[in-house]
Amino acid sequence: MDQQLMTIAEVEQYLQVSRWSVKRLIEAGHLEATKADGRNGAVRIYPASLRAYVESHTVTAKEE
Repeated sequence: MDQQLMTIAEVEQYLQVSRWSVKRLIEAGHLEATKADGRNGAVRIYPASLRAYVESHTVTAKEE
């Protein structure tokens, strides 16, 4: 992941979930996103937000 905003498709592939799951994560406030200016107003997710989400949901062997 680099510093460019990510598409819903990129996030769904990274997390291995459906596009609807990504949209629910955004609506619930777990992922920070913005609507890109332009013709279609596509949603883009901030990579730092995705990293924070993954880190907060990662379990180590000691935590199990």
